Amino acid sequence: MSTIGRLLTAMVTPYTAGGEVDYALARRLAASLVRAGNEGVVVTGTTGESPLLSDDEKARLWEETKQELGDGGTVVAGAGTNDTHHSVKLAKRAEAAGADAILAVAPYYIRPPQAGIIEHFRQIAESTSLPVIVYNVPGRTGVNLTVDTLLQLAEIPNIAGNKEANGDLHATARVLEEKPDFRIWSGNDNDNFHLWAMGAYGAISVTAHIVAGRQRAMLDHVLAGDLAAAADIHRPLVPLTDACFLNGSPSTIRYVLRQLGVDIGAPRLPVVEPDEAVGAKVMAEVNRHQLDTFTVS
Repeated sequence: MSTIGRLLTAMVTPYTAGGEVDYALARRLAASLVRAGNEGVVVTGTTGESPLLSDDEKARLWEETKQELGDGGTVVAGAGTNDTHHSVKLAKRAEAAGADAILAVAPYYIRPPQAGIIEHFRQIAESTSLPVIVYNVPGRTGVNLTVDTLLQLAEIPNIAGNKEANGDLHATARVLEEKPDFRIWSGNDNDNFHLWAMGAYGAISVTAHIVAGRQRAMLDHVLAGDLAAAADIHRPLVPLTDACFLNGSPSTIRYVLRQLGVDIGAPRLPVVEPDEAVGAKVMAEVNRHQLDTFTVS
């Protein structure tokens, strides 16, 4: 499980001008993100528009990005849905495709009780030999994983940890205190510093598409015990993160990448890019920052 990596980008899915998945560009983008300081990528997560991709598209993306990265970076497959049976099938396909780990979101829309959530994740974990990261994002799913639920999930052998995006630092502190070996990846970029300072393991980031180098430096300072230096990096990244979500995600980060010359194509409906006014606000902030260098063309 140590091979998953601390800093991962929740990668967008590139499309051709005709709206098909651009697998060649996905490979190049994943490699570029690793060169920028990420230890790997999450492929077909929410930022990758997972609900808008077919199972075959997902499996091919997992396979091709892993072929591209090899041992140089990890591929975490976004294989969770709100259907336990379907999620199990996707987890098995991800393992067959060569993925290094599974990211499984809490079952959305249905809003099951905590007992159902625990069993959902248990069945996914038991279907694969890969490590599984659960993903708690109540703003998108409508359900929150309680501390007790996370502590029970931590007892399942191959559940490696939690991508935490509920914004509840107190709850995460309890989990870290009671299960210090249960890894927490920050799922909200503006929470990275706070969670890392409390002992969280890493982050699965959207803005690491463009500032992985800065995030890596911040994480390294935290691990070295220099919180003042880490905070100096964190503060100016807050307005950048806010800007990268002005039109929601993945809409905004896709727009940013396109404006920076990464030709990932238009998103699939119902995702749409920001209008001109919002786009101008976004790029005014983005252009204030030292960004990673893209080498995907």
